Amino acid sequence: MANKKECEIVQDLLLNYVDGLLNPESKKLVEKHLSECEECRESLKLIQEDTKRKDNREQIELDYLKKIRIKSRIKSILIALAIILLIATIIFLNKFAKVTSIMSRAEKTLQSNNFYKETTQILYDNSTSVTKEYYKDGKYKYVWEIYTDEGVEIKKIEYANIDSDERTYIYETEKRVEIEKNNISKMKNKTNSIKNVPFVIGRNNLFANIGTTFVYSIDTDTYANGKKCYVLHNRAEKDKWEIRIDKETGLPIKQITRGGEKIFYQDTNVVKSINDVVEEYKYEFNKVTDEDVKIPDISNYAVENKTS
Repeated sequence: MANKKECEIVQDLLLNYVDGLLNPESKKLVEKHLSECEECRESLKLIQEDTKRKDNREQIELDYLKKIRIKSRIKSILIALAIILLIATIIFLNKFAKVTSIMSRAEKTLQSNNFYKETTQILYDNSTSVTKEYYKDGKYKYVWEIYTDEGVEIKKIEYANIDSDERTYIYETEKRVEIEKNNISKMKNKTNSIKNVPFVIGRNNLFANIGTTFVYSIDTDTYANGKKCYVLHNRAEKDKWEIRIDKETGLPIKQITRGGEKIFYQDTNVVKSINDVVEEYKYEFNKVTDEDVKIPDISNYAVENKTS
């Protein structure tokens, strides 16, 4: 009876024994009894197996829940990335549409057979460079003038015809003419060269437009008379360069290269000043006359023919 009573006590303690919850005296009692009682050892074995199965089930459930959490986290990350990608794509496509619109308008504007372009740049010596370009029905004239307080000096005048291999240079102050006839002149006289404008080179090139979309930021601003314009910056040099483009024509209005011109002390490489290069552009259409692009009488000029 005493042994049976002891078995009942030990078996009541077995679950806590397996869980490691017994005090040292009770643990010693249980272990001594187990060493002498086969029936209690079998009960212990059953409890241990049941506990192991239960632990395995709990571990499986924990592993399953962990997998669910991981999948849910991955799904959330993928959804967030998809949203970011979608927003980035929308922004890119919006910018690409603007770039394509600029290039298309510039191309359409430059299809004109009659236009005048004027480029003005203030130089470091307080003089101003003005270039005037006239184009009418395949004939082209380029005039380079320098304005100072003393007056206007015409540095050079050029005449050319589209796809011709000849180009005429007139130097007014020297009363001298150079007639250049070679492949270089023919290349200069291509339509895209003569109708070239800043920034919109390659305006029909899809890949160039995609590249421009990646490289440049595009904002909207106003200029003279409240007209709208695009302001473009190179992302890598946002504070160094910008160009303003007329929204209606796609043609440039103003280009600024900050610190783009270094002036050195005479006969040294020591920098005297660093200046911004600012170029302003003006376009007019259907105002060029035949007289504007006609080569003048050069019979009193010294003429040099250059064919190499």
